[in-house]
Amino acid sequence: MVKKILLTLALLLALFLLLGSLLPASYSVTRSIFIEAEADQIHSQLVDLRSWPEWTPWNQQLDPTVRFQYSGPEDGVGSSYSWSGDQLGEGVLEITSSEVGRGIVYLLHFEGAPTADGVVQITPMKGGCEVLWKMSGDTSRPLGPYLVPWMDSFIGSDFEEGLKGLQEKCS
Repeated sequence: MVKKILLTLALLLALFLLLGSLLPASYSVTRSIFIEAEADQIHSQLVDLRSWPEWTPWNQQLDPTVRFQYSGPEDGVGSSYSWSGDQLGEGVLEITSSEVGRGIVYLLHFEGAPTADGVVQITPMKGGCEVLWKMSGDTSRPLGPYLVPWMDSFIGSDFEEGLKGLQEKCS
């Protein structure tokens, strides 16, 4: 009887791991908002990583223990910040590309997770700008693919809150 239970559990585990290696591991999360501000004004908030805790949800209100460290140039390409906190964990964000008035591209790395690619794109329009925030990446196999269907809800609400914060900061 015990052998049958152990064999069944082993088969279920093998099936679980096999399925995890076959499921899609890639995810992409996108949110956007219209901001009544000039593209340069929005861009200045994006390239200054010291301003991110002021408008993103990832700050000391969410995690009172978080500590930020900044390195590289004051702003723009090569500037980065790292954080460490009980709730937010540890990670690093580095700007890899910046085009004035158009947006930034960055790499995001949380400890223990694969690096993600991020983009914040500014599109000037009448009366303001459309700001699109996108993050994409791959999860670690064999367990990560099971999280892919929920990545949008995990990250999307933070992007929405961050974009609203950026909107308030720029208005």
